[in-house]
Amino acid sequence: MIAITNIFGKNQTTIPKEVRKRLGLEKNMIIEWDVNENNEAILKFRRKYTEEECDSFFDKLDKISEKMDQGDKVKVDVETILKEEEGI
Repeated sequence: MIAITNIFGKNQTTIPKEVRKRLGLEKNMIIEWDVNENNEAILKFRRKYTEEECDSFFDKLDKISEKMDQGDKVKVDVETILKEEEGI
């Protein structure tokens, strides 16, 4: 076990520094909560995209759609587009 935390008023808690560090968590990330069949909490962390990043992504999709409308064959890899947006 890495750490123990408390649940405070309004059911809030703090993710311990060591956990944040090991998982590479940053401010404004989104936490997806789930519970498995053994009643164990499953947490998934993902990056929250800015409005500008979303606009850029949809602009790229619009350009791809225009090419397809013109009859061009287009290979679309959404994961690659997202990584380009993240600067990976």
